[in-house]
Amino acid sequence: MKQKLHAQIRAELALLVSQRLLTFAQFERLAERYPTGRWDVVSLVRWFTILGAVSMGAGVLLLAPKVMDWRNLLDGGLVVAAAAGLAGGRWLARTRGLTRTGAALELLGAMCLQGATVSLATHYSTGSDDWPSLVGVDTGLLLVAAYGLQNRLVLIDACINAFVWFGGSTGYVSGWGAYWLGMNYPVRFLVAGVVTLAVAWVHARWAPEAWRHFSRVWTHFGLFVMHLSLWFLSLFGYFETTVRWDGTEGERLAFSAAWAVFCLGCFAVASAFGLQVVGTYATVFLVIDVYTFYFQFVVRHSAEWWFVHLLLVGGSLVGLGLWAERRRRGGEAT
Repeated sequence: MKQKLHAQIRAELALLVSQRLLTFAQFERLAERYPTGRWDVVSLVRWFTILGAVSMGAGVLLLAPKVMDWRNLLDGGLVVAAAAGLAGGRWLARTRGLTRTGAALELLGAMCLQGATVSLATHYSTGSDDWPSLVGVDTGLLLVAAYGLQNRLVLIDACINAFVWFGGSTGYVSGWGAYWLGMNYPVRFLVAGVVTLAVAWVHARWAPEAWRHFSRVWTHFGLFVMHLSLWFLSLFGYFETTVRWDGTEGERLAFSAAWAVFCLGCFAVASAFGLQVVGTYATVFLVIDVYTFYFQFVVRHSAEWWFVHLLLVGGSLVGLGLWAERRRRGGEAT
């Protein structure tokens, strides 16, 4: 009887459609309420979907407080972002030919990887406060990523982390607070710079073609570290665990002279082998060396002539600017 009644109702609905009193879409929605078969498949699908969604939602609500707090969301989000950046950058570079965009996206992924390691270390800290070791881990991960992806941008990020780790780790171990600002024995950075330049030379001579362009990054890093360490030695003299200035005039003068000799040697190397980057660093840091010497050994002993010093420093800086501008124009003309 029920099926017969439903059939009559559906017939009436069809008549209303033929008279254009109902649309076909309205007919379908109403007809679903009056099935004529033994099994109402549409109704079953609807209820199965609703029950399934409610069940899954209940499961998520019960499970989330146990395994998904904000820390897990942050950690997971950074890991996913790192994977997406690295994979997406590789895909853009290889399949679309967008090498620059791909390299930048890979760098973003590498930075997200750093963020993930910091987040994990913060959330699961043992209380040692040994942050330099964490930076060292990031350095290793970034080096692996740089060579795996053949990405110079990621290698630059790795070098920055290496600089922070090297200075911070020695400061952490020694127990004094200067960290990389005092660079905890600048001579160590001088040695590190020599080693880095050797790595650059090996890349330029014997590295596979895919990694040969890394030589320039290592050269920049090595030269920067060496000049920076010589600058600190010219400011404070030789020191280990105590940064001092008084009573070190002889040491500071000696290191200022050594720094100048090193810069002149860099000029000779740049001229002999056509290494413009070496000459550029030598020019910039020789200027810094001269001004450091002037303020330490001239201005300090004749502060009453401050107006003369202002004229000399200001005039020399203007002269350097003009000289640099002429060199730049000369280079463009050739």
